[in-house]
Amino acid sequence: MKLNLRKAALISLILLFAVISFTKIAPWAASAATHPHSIEQTEDKITSVMTLSAGAAATSATLSLLPGDMCTPLAEQLAELAKYFLLVLSALHLEKFLITLSGFITFGILIPAACLFLCWYVAFDNKNARTIAGKLALIGMVIFLIVPASVVLSDKIYQTQSDKVTETITEYNELEIEGDSDSGIFSDFTTITNNTIDKITSFVSSLLESLAVMIVTSCVVPALVFVFLVWMVKTIFSANVLTLDSKSIEAITKSKDK
Repeated sequence: MKLNLRKAALISLILLFAVISFTKIAPWAASAATHPHSIEQTEDKITSVMTLSAGAAATSATLSLLPGDMCTPLAEQLAELAKYFLLVLSALHLEKFLITLSGFITFGILIPAACLFLCWYVAFDNKNARTIAGKLALIGMVIFLIVPASVVLSDKIYQTQSDKVTETITEYNELEIEGDSDSGIFSDFTTITNNTIDKITSFVSSLLESLAVMIVTSCVVPALVFVFLVWMVKTIFSANVLTLDSKSIEAITKSKDK
C-alpha cells in the first residue's frame, strides 16, 4: 500500500510539472520578450536585406528606362540580385518564426509527452517508456537550444562582415544615375556618363559581396545547424543510445571481474 501511495505521489508530481510546462513555461519560452537579442539581430538583418533588395530593384528599373541597350546587362543582373535577396529575406523571417516556435514545441509538446511516458514507467515499471521519456526530453532541449545557437553563430559571422553591408547601403543612398543630354532630359540622344557607369558597376560588385554574406549567415549556417540537429536526433534514436545491450553489459561485467 505504501508503495502504491508513493507511486501515486510521484505520478502526481510529474503530471504537475507537465501542466506547469504546458501552461507556464511554454508561453514564456514562446514569447518574443524572452528572446529580445536574437529577434533584434534578425530584424536588423531583415531591414538591411529589404534596403538592398529595394536598391537593386530600383536601380534596375531606372537603368531599364534609359534608351539603348548599353545598360541592359547591368539592369538584368540587378533584377536577378533582387530575387536572391528575396530568398534571403524569406529565410530570415523563417528564422525569426522558429526562435519562438522552438520554445512551444519543447515545453508545450515534447516535455509534457515525456512526462506522460515517465508516468507510464512509474505506474507499470515499463523500461521502454522510461527510455522514450528520456529521448523526448533530450530532443526537446536540443530543439530549444539549437535555434538560438544558430542565431548566435550567424551573428558572430555576420559581425565580421557587417561593415561591408553597411557600406553597400551607403553606396546605394549616394548613388545618382546621371545622363548627358542637349535638352537636359532623357531622350533618344541621352547617354549615361562613364562616371555613373563606374558607380553602378561598383554598386553591383558590393551587392554581390553583401549577398554572399547574407546567404552564408542567413541560409548556410542555419542549414548546417539543422543538419547537425537531424544527426543528433538520429543518434538519440539509434538502438544503443540511452540503453545498454546484452553484449555491452557482458563486456562491462568482464572488465570488472578482471
